[in-house]
Amino acid sequence: MVQIVGKYEHEKSEGFEEYLRTVSGGEQADKAATFAKSKPVLDVQESGDEFVITVTNEGKSTTSTFKLGVPYDETMPHGVTMKSVTTRDGDTFTTETELPGGNKSVRVYEFLDDGITVHLSDSKTGAKATRYYKRF
Repeated sequence: MVQIVGKYEHEKSEGFEEYLRTVSGGEQADKAATFAKSKPVLDVQESGDEFVITVTNEGKSTTSTFKLGVPYDETMPHGVTMKSVTTRDGDTFTTETELPGGNKSVRVYEFLDDGITVHLSDSKTGAKATRYYKRF
């Protein structure tokens, strides 16, 4: 088992801008392009049976607190709050988020010794992307 608690800095992405454009339907293309170029920092903490993840990006922070397997309100970087549930399988967290229109977003966080690889997928469009973070 790797150490999950820690701080992680965005290093690179594959297909993320296109993923955002596809999922947002194109009407948010400028915002998607700007967000795709950002370099967020993830701070993952564990307190008892709860996890606290703070995402800091361009001077703004959002924090989500959750228990594994229990639905919770997750505030997205763009300020919208959605229902999510996170489960764990070894060194992997899977977060499923209910999107408008019955759509579902899935993020799989693979925790590694030197960072996190995040696989994103969208159930409606089939769009996929990968983001890489290094531990610091």
